Amino acid sequence: MKPADIARAILYPVTEISVLVPLLTFWLLVSLASLGGVLGLFIIFLFIVPAIFRFQMIVLEARARDVTPTTPGIEFFNWFGKAWTVFPFLLVVLFTWMTIVVAREFGPAFAILPVIVASIFFPTSVAVLAITHSPLESLNPLALGRLWQRCGATFWVATLFLVVAPWLAVRSEALPWMLTNLVQLFLSFSFFSIVGMLIEPYGLVEDIELPAPVERDASEVADEQEESRTAVLNHAYGFISRGNREGGFRHVFDSILEDPDPVAAWAWFFDRMLKWENQATAMFFAQHYLHDQLQHGEQLPAVKLMLRCRLSDENFRPLPEDLSAAIIACDAYGNSELAAILRQN
Repeated sequence: MKPADIARAILYPVTEISVLVPLLTFWLLVSLASLGGVLGLFIIFLFIVPAIFRFQMIVLEARARDVTPTTPGIEFFNWFGKAWTVFPFLLVVLFTWMTIVVAREFGPAFAILPVIVASIFFPTSVAVLAITHSPLESLNPLALGRLWQRCGATFWVATLFLVVAPWLAVRSEALPWMLTNLVQLFLSFSFFSIVGMLIEPYGLVEDIELPAPVERDASEVADEQEESRTAVLNHAYGFISRGNREGGFRHVFDSILEDPDPVAAWAWFFDRMLKWENQATAMFFAQHYLHDQLQHGEQLPAVKLMLRCRLSDENFRPLPEDLSAAIIACDAYGNSELAAILRQN
């Protein structure tokens, strides 16, 4: 590792366009929200800062794989999906709280102790997190030790940078406030870039093994699925209730793709939407549910779904591109009446 490599890693956020544009976007969002008083601070803490950490973890992982980071989308501003990317934000909150408590109880001089602990622990933790995608593993002393064993000869650079960066961040407060925000955000992005750069040469992306999974009984798995799907549905309802049906449906569809049992997930979301006051949303969702069934050759379940939908709304029809397949399914299972209805208009 040469000094020029470190310099390139530090400047990476402003030399790589796929990182520079999000960095400037986040900077403008933070600056504008800062003008909003208490509400603005709430928005920064609850939405913008977690999104920043989420993208920074994507940058770290991309640097560790020596690929270009993906551009962040609107999904970065929610707490669902790829939850592991938000975990560093919680660690930062914890270490900040520890520093404040130590300074208050024992004096400012002792506040350096949690800072030193954080400068050693945090770079290693986020590196393991990028490799394993497991918050628990990122706290595992064995995994942290394995990482130091492999790349400790150079990884000290990340620790050193994490000591220097906060000092520079404090010094930057003498600048105009918007420039201060930019400098501090740049330093944060540079840190994650450095960590990724340091572990990339060692090929650690697949090296640190997760512990063997603990077997769980069926009820525990079912409870976890119920909780996860409920969280997704509640978030989607927030979009839909504000008139953004497309955004709400996209959130549900993405979760179904990641669900271990997609067939059950489609049925679960449809059943819950039928309980909403506005049945039209469930009917729109049913069109996509039906599309999935027909795409997978599930003709009998598709016919049953159409009959169920017509009990709620007699005008229910498949999406135009699914009409022919729906009629074929009805004919295949002897429901000539429904097939005749679908052939009309």
